[in-house]
Amino acid sequence: MQVEIRFYMDKEEDGVQGSVTIQRDEVDNLHDLLHLYHDACLAAGFTYVESIGAHKEGGECSWSSF
Repeated sequence: MQVEIRFYMDKEEDGVQGSVTIQRDEVDNLHDLLHLYHDACLAAGFTYVESIGAHKEGGECSWSSF
């Protein structure tokens, strides 16, 4: 699947006017999606984010980091 994430920044709220878009093709599994979410956070300026997690049925967790 193709996934696109877009962030809009407002000069008054964010100090910057503009947008950031990240798009990936072939997002075929949860790990790919989590990795995209992580990269999107970094692109939007949340540089302190180290990994993104998802809690799955049965209590198992998956993470964007390798």
